[in-house]
Amino acid sequence: MINRKIFFGLCCWMFVFGCSDSGGQDIPTPSDKAASAILEVNSNLQKNMVLQQNSPFIVAGRGTPGQYVTITTSWNKADIHEVEVDQDGRWSKSIRTPAGSFEAQTIKISGKNSLEFNDILIGEVWLCSGQSNMWYPMKEVLGGLDEIVKADASNGVRLLNLPQVQADVPTDKWNATWQKCSPSSLEWFSAVGYYFAKQLRQSLQVPIGIINASWGDTTGEVWAERSAVLATPSVREFALLQDKQPRADPFSPYKIGAAYNAMIYPIREIPIAGAIWYQGEANMDNPSYYPDLLETLAESWRALWNKEANDFPFYIAQICPYKRMYNFQTNYANPNMRFAQLQASKRIANSGIICNDDIADLDDVHPKNKKDVGLRFAYLALAAHYKKADGDRSPIFDGFTVDGNKLVIDFQFASTGLKTKDGLNPSQFEIAGVDKVFYPADAVIVGNKIMLTSSHVPNPLAARLGWSYTKISNLVSNSGLPVSVFKTYAWADPEEER
Repeated sequence: MINRKIFFGLCCWMFVFGCSDSGGQDIPTPSDKAASAILEVNSNLQKNMVLQQNSPFIVAGRGTPGQYVTITTSWNKADIHEVEVDQDGRWSKSIRTPAGSFEAQTIKISGKNSLEFNDILIGEVWLCSGQSNMWYPMKEVLGGLDEIVKADASNGVRLLNLPQVQADVPTDKWNATWQKCSPSSLEWFSAVGYYFAKQLRQSLQVPIGIINASWGDTTGEVWAERSAVLATPSVREFALLQDKQPRADPFSPYKIGAAYNAMIYPIREIPIAGAIWYQGEANMDNPSYYPDLLETLAESWRALWNKEANDFPFYIAQICPYKRMYNFQTNYANPNMRFAQLQASKRIANSGIICNDDIADLDDVHPKNKKDVGLRFAYLALAAHYKKADGDRSPIFDGFTVDGNKLVIDFQFASTGLKTKDGLNPSQFEIAGVDKVFYPADAVIVGNKIMLTSSHVPNPLAARLGWSYTKISNLVSNSGLPVSVFKTYAWADPEEER
């Protein structure tokens, strides 16, 4: 009996040590590895944040060289990620997020000590950026105070409001924290960004994270990567002039890339679904190169996030009509900028535009109706990116034909037809002949087209819509979205509107 026990014990001993043999070296287990005495985590991981669903997410930080950091997630507890701290004291690990849900998640980072990041939601994350019309906070807009009072921390919308800082070179440092919706977090948050996020949350039924990086009186150049701007011939010369010219607001950045370096570059490790952009007034001195500038900006952001165009939508808001307030170098600077924004949306891959003419305050460059801007951004994203039935987008100019004395305008995104807000014939259309003199046109809706004629122009060659600082057309889609300003010619406008 004793011999059997000895034999059994000897077999067990041989089995255990035989299985652990690895060519004379023991395979380390988590408990065998030295846990990092230093444990720091980069700011891209925070409590209360929203993580982009079904995407890789880089968890990174600092530690003790040669020691180990362990990462676990509440959505996949069985998957333990171990990473060795490199000789520079850095560590990083890519983890994959699950499908979106309102279930709060936790990410735990462990060395000798542990850090837990709780109440993380998984959903869709968007960046909103631009100048003052994007910055305009909830407390200053129509209906904003009512929305602030009703702020609901459980509504699944989380906010990251970046401070307005600038830098001469790209920096990793940023100082902001993700917040749940509350009166205090909402009152100074971008109204456009919030209304956009709220509508996406309602339509997609997943949490939405919205990052606000905006600053009043900033040009597009300060938000783009500097070397990309300087490498674009059509943009370089004018951008370098602006690079030497401080803005009217002495606190606003004017150096190429200054806001990009301190407000866009540092958040590159937060995965996002796309970006919405509301800016243009600060570039109205020279709208002609704006499409190239905005294309450069969008491409520099996509490169920063290491994304192809089809994985990074970039949507644009047109500025509104308002009375001529400044001596711009370009005639008809306001409609020319709105048209340049339309051209940019066509030139930039995976882009789109929202028209806001109908919400203009002609006495104020900052219209207070920001809810409709945010909703239109959401409808555009729902239609173009998410392919949802409740998405929608403004009709835009898509070419024209001439038939005798008739000039017929084609529109994209007008498949359900066109109408006018007041039931009258479409207004603010003009046509011109070989003399390039424009006359008001008689406009008639023909399905999803507009037919233009004028007794003063027997042989029309060109047309334009809403070519004015202050005149607003009554033409809308059947769902009520305004039609974007446009012109069909490339010659310079000969006379400024007064």
